[in-house]
Parts: sequence; structure tokens; C-alpha cells
Amino acid sequence: MRISRIAVAAALALCAGGAGANPEFLIPATEFGAKDCGFCHLTPSGGEGRNERGAWLSDERERRGAEAIDVAWLAVRETRVTAATEAPPEDAPIKTLAPLEAAPERGPRPIDYTTAHGDWPAYGGDLGARKYSPLAEINADNIDDLQVAWVWEAFDNHRYLGQGRRRAPDGFKVTPLMAENKLFVRTAFSAVAAVDPISGETLWTFDPGTGDGPRPANFGFSTRGLGYHYDPEGSRVLLLASDGWLIALSAETGKPIPSFGADGRVDLTVGLRRPIHRTSSSWNYAPALCGNVVVVGNQPSDNSHFARRDGYWQDNVPLGDVRGFDVYTGKQVWTFKTVPQEGEFGNDTWGKESWRWMGNTNVWTMMSCDAELGYVYLPVSAPTSHFYGGLRSGDNLFGTSLVALDARTGKRVWHFQTIHHDIWDYDLPAAPVVADLIMDERPVRAVAQVSKVGFLYVFDRVTGEPLWPIEERPVAPSDLAGESAAKTQPFPTWPRPFELQGIGPDDLNDLTPRLRQRAQEKLEGLRVGGLFLPPSKQGSVALPGWGGGANWGGAAFDPETRMLYVASRRSPLLMTAREIDAERFGFPYRIAPSGLDIGGLPVVKPPWSSITAYRLDNGEIAWQVANGAGPRDHPLLKGVDLPDDLGVPNNAPGLLVTKRLLFLGHRAGWEKPSSLRALDKATGALVWEHVLQGTHLSAPPMTYRAGGKQFVVIATGAGLEPGQLTAFRLP
Repeated sequence: MRISRIAVAAALALCAGGAGANPEFLIPATEFGAKDCGFCHLTPSGGEGRNERGAWLSDERERRGAEAIDVAWLAVRETRVTAATEAPPEDAPIKTLAPLEAAPERGPRPIDYTTAHGDWPAYGGDLGARKYSPLAEINADNIDDLQVAWVWEAFDNHRYLGQGRRRAPDGFKVTPLMAENKLFVRTAFSAVAAVDPISGETLWTFDPGTGDGPRPANFGFSTRGLGYHYDPEGSRVLLLASDGWLIALSAETGKPIPSFGADGRVDLTVGLRRPIHRTSSSWNYAPALCGNVVVVGNQPSDNSHFARRDGYWQDNVPLGDVRGFDVYTGKQVWTFKTVPQEGEFGNDTWGKESWRWMGNTNVWTMMSCDAELGYVYLPVSAPTSHFYGGLRSGDNLFGTSLVALDARTGKRVWHFQTIHHDIWDYDLPAAPVVADLIMDERPVRAVAQVSKVGFLYVFDRVTGEPLWPIEERPVAPSDLAGESAAKTQPFPTWPRPFELQGIGPDDLNDLTPRLRQRAQEKLEGLRVGGLFLPPSKQGSVALPGWGGGANWGGAAFDPETRMLYVASRRSPLLMTAREIDAERFGFPYRIAPSGLDIGGLPVVKPPWSSITAYRLDNGEIAWQVANGAGPRDHPLLKGVDLPDDLGVPNNAPGLLVTKRLLFLGHRAGWEKPSSLRALDKATGALVWEHVLQGTHLSAPPMTYRAGGKQFVVIATGAGLEPGQLTAFRLP
């Protein structure tokens, strides 16, 4: 198997002011030495803000008055590097265990959409997004014997990555499903495969042809996962193809189910009050299942308000409404308008009649469900434009809100807005976690939402009442023309936040006196302070930035100990407003967040990424540890007496919790291999680590039982690397 160590990784996210990545920049950028998205961005997967080079390119676009960035501009400031023409060296193959002779199952397994019987039937393990399994075969006593069972490579890799590498996808961020003795996996190009869980052999494949079409919006060809619906007469796998199709496949054969929609497909670009342009939105996450309803959101382009394809700019803004579809017929059974229309609850929170044209305000990440209540929980994102709200005065319900709907009707049950009038892109990035707690000796049905700002919001999932008080506190005003920032924002009084919020003199990187001095110089003249500093022309520092805190990897919850675990990163962003032609673009400012670093080191103190464990019954933090050693060999840290762990910058992976251990993928840095790690659940101490073939980009691992053995599976692959699954088991 060949994996390029010269030109691996995700593409460059150089679009005009949004979070999306543009893999098509990868090929020309390699001529200047690019190896990954970190060439112009803070993270290898892109989207969380630009580094110094990326900020220069953005400035250059403004100076030239250009619509988009051209990588060739780098010729004026970079030494052009000859692209590699020779094939990369053959990597040493990973040693795998001998094939397993499957132990017979004791009758058919019950299927109840939980992990109780050794399956993983939903993206988060169960419908409540807990990422928990009671499997206990792998534990601290025997984990040193854990080895690679098999490695599966996405079957469509070479179709698009060969022949001149004409299509570079986003990183391979999938978490597969396990049900009915099959693994189901979605590739970056929206194809689906069923995989034998014991051997890793491909059982069937389905390719909708998405990879042959236009590049999807935002992160391009990307993947998170699939949905699954059990039926004794024929179960189905539910695919959201990136180009806007909801497709139902037979779990047995992989063939489209003719009775669903039109020959197995439902067109998601129609059915709303205005059509969605197929190239202005994308669908790459796992749909939510709640009863017999499939709940679907979308990920509109973050730059839709700068596009002028079909006339007046406001006509192009794609809707973020959430819909429910009948799992058997594909019929659209309800629509929840995330921007309330005239006469609807919340409409009065949209000033200047912005509700008429407003877009985004979508659910781009995973959702969760309480099947007993029949409620689906939506983590809603920010409205258009993410960083300037002068054209949408008011609180802007249901932007950046947790919303509970009756999954049968789509009617709102309750909501809580975590950010009023969001101008930071602080969308709720992960599925809310359905958690049963014991508080003051009484059972409580809760839902817990991690956030980019570092707060953990915990509610009664039936009523929406906060389990601990949340206070409205005054925050800083905006000084941008036309902007009316919210005067207050909600601050949970408990639990304590899991990440540093805001930046002050005591928060600066002081590993050496010179680093502290350079950090002070970086912040000189900028607007700094606590949470919710609005973007400004002088430049405002947001900590956490739009990449979190927590991100789409989300949290994991152990229902036995009632501990919740979350990974987070500490990454400040500079949000500078640049004036643009409002007549042309509709908005008077373009705000492109960029990083604040010192030669690649964060301007703030470590730990630069962490894992935090909460006792959710009382909200206390049980422990918090740095996520990895971090850049200890950085030239600016040479000879410095450092703490044991600094935390890897910009790293917030998804977690898996089992009966005995906490698992996560770990990216130690681009010069070091990624690995699968296991931590002690009670302390956060590292108990085991195994190097992975390929780069891990935050995808949560999963676990299941097959052939009498427990397996743990994790995805790797970035840009021109092949997308892969690596499965581990005991001998």
C-alpha cells in the first residue's frame, strides 16, 4: 500500500471568509511546498482560521480586488518548490493478526438501536449520541496485547486520487456503523460499502456518482457517517450524498430500495419555500433517526452571501431548515423553519425583515434522539453572515440554539439559545448527549450540549429547564457601523467551563520570557478581554475561536458512572473587519479570522488541548488532562524545562468510552505519526498507544463484538492519503 509522506493531507481552505476547505488548491499549492492544510491554516483539516500565510493570501485578494484567492500569488513571496514526480517510497506494511475463526453467535442479536448487544447501530453508538459501549473484553490488564486485526481502504480512493490526483477530498472523518453482522461505511465521495466485521473484506458497494459531479460546498468531498433503520423484513442504510440526495439502500445487498422516493432517492434541494442550489450546500454527516422519521439538516456555504449567481445577492442565500422524512416512503412529513416566518414564534427576533431572505441557521452536524419521548434534539448554527449581523438586528431565533422537536410532527417542544445574535460563528458543533442522571437522589432525564465557547449546557430534556442556573450577563458592544451586538449573553453558573474563555495578561504564553514578550507584542493594539468581544476594525481576539473549545467530535457519556468526557482545544483567533463594497456584496465588512501564534506556538498558555471528565450528577470536573505531549521539540522551546504534557495545538478528537477504558485517535503533529490511544477512565492517564497508518483527523472511534471478540475501529486519511479503517482486537 502506498501512502505519500510528501504530499499528504487535507487541502487548503482559502475561500473568502468562511469555514470551508477547497481541496482543489492542493495540487498547485504543492509547487510551493504545501504538504497539508496547515500550509495556510491553523489545522491540517482546515476551516478553523488562517495562519500567517493564509492571512497574507486573504489580504492579497483584497488588495487586488479579486473575487477569489489564486495560489499562484505566492510566487511573489515564496520560493517555488518543484513538485514531487517520483512515486513515494513503499511504507512498511502494518503487521496484522492471523485471520480469526469466528465463534458462533448464540442466536440472533436483539436490535434496539443501542450498543447493549455488541453492535454500533448509530453514529454515536446509540440514538442518544453517548458514544458508549458496555463491552469489557479489552481492559487495562490485557490492552498491551491489542493488535491490528485488519486495514480496510475505501474502494473508490484510486478512482479519484489516481490519474493526476484530480480530486482531493477532505480528511477521512467517518465513524462506521455495525449492525446485522456488517460494518457500514460512507466514503468521502458519498459511496457506501458493507464490510465484514471480522476480516475487513468488502461485502458490497454502492456509488451514487457524486464524486463525478461538481465539488460540494464548504469542505468539498467529505464524510462523517450513515444512518441505519432496522426492519425484520429488510433493514436499510440511509445515505446523505454530498450533492443533496437522501438515498435508502438495502442493508443486505446495497441496492437502492425502489419504494423509497424515486427509485431509492429523494432530492433534498426541493421541498422548501425556496430551492437549495446544489452547489451552495452540502450533506456529509449521518442523518438522525427517531422512530420511523429520518431527520435531515444541511451545510450551506458559509460564503453564500458573497455569491452573485442569480441576481440580487439576497436571492442566493441557502435555507437551513430541518426536515423529517418517512423512513419507508421518503415522503417529506414536516419542516422546521430555523428562521421563523411571519406570524410564527420567534419571528420578532429578526429585525429589518431579515427573516424574508435569511439563510444558514442550519444543522450541519449530528443530531440525537430520545426514542421514548419521540424528541429529536437539534444543535442549530449561526445565521448569515456568521460574523456581521447588521442586516439582521435582534436575537435571531433559532440561530445558535438547542431545539427539541417532536420527531413525529416537527413541532417545537422547547429551545434554548446559547448565543444571542451570533457574530462569532459559535454554532453548536456536535450532537446533544442524552443522559440519565441521579441528582439529589432523584432520577433526571437530561440532555447535555458541549459548545465551541467551552461551556457545557445541561437541561432537563423533557422541559428544557436548565439543571443549573444560566445567567444573562452584560457583554461588550460592537463599534462596527450598523452592528447591534446583543447586550447580554447566557452564562451557565455551573458546570465550570472546560476551556479557557477570554484572554488577559495572565493567560499569555510564558514558557520563556521571550515568548511572553512576543505574545504581548502580538496583542498590542488589539481588542482583548473576555468572551463575546465583537469583531472590530482594529482586530478583536476571540478565545475560544470558531473552531472551539469543543467541535464536531463531541462528547462521550458513560451511563453507568454518569461521567461525561469532552476533548477541547485552546486556539485564539483574530477577527478583523475589513470594509468592502456593500453595494456589490450586500455586507459592508468581510471578516476572515486568522490565528495568533508565535512561530507556530499559541500565544496563550498550555495546555493547548485537553480532555475533561465531568461527574454529570453534580456537574463537578473529576479530572482534566492535557491531550498529548505537544510540540516539545519546537526550536523556541529548546532547552526549556517543560511540563510533562503541553497538549497538541488545535486538536479536539471524538471520544469512545467503554466499560473499562476511554479511546481516542491522537494526532501528535504532522512530523509524527497518528495513533489510537486508551486512557484510564477514572484519571485520564495514558495506558496504551498504537501507531496508525495514515493521519487521524478527529473521527471518533467505535467498537463492537464479532466472532466472539471485541473490535475497536478508527478512521484515518487526509487529502491524498487513502481513506482507511483500522480494526484492533486481542489475539
